[in-house]
Amino acid sequence: MNVEELRDYCLSLPKAEENAPWTEPQYQMLVTFTVGGKWFCLADIEKKFIDVKCTPEQIAEIQEKYTGAFPAWHMNKQHWLGIKLESDMPDEVIRRLLKEGYDLIVNSFSNKSREKLGLQ
Repeated sequence: MNVEELRDYCLSLPKAEENAPWTEPQYQMLVTFTVGGKWFCLADIEKKFIDVKCTPEQIAEIQEKYTGAFPAWHMNKQHWLGIKLESDMPDEVIRRLLKEGYDLIVNSFSNKSREKLGLQ
């Protein structure tokens, strides 16, 4: 998966948004993908890697299976997985992990919040 495919997929998820929250020059190539203001993916466009929200069970399984998976950069290693884009990890696995990370965030909202966000 390349950066443009990643971006297109993330933004295809309902109510997902892309943000560039940092203004410091060293962080200008970092973007986040959010739903309801909460991150489900952090992407380094220049270095071509992402951190994606995951369950702890998925992290160990994926890291054992793919060399392109590693502990997430500057994130909670129990709930975030680092993935090198254009690596040995198939695009369909990356898309599945992104969708599951998105779903983890959406499911963390109350029913009232999901309704307010238009996610019902």
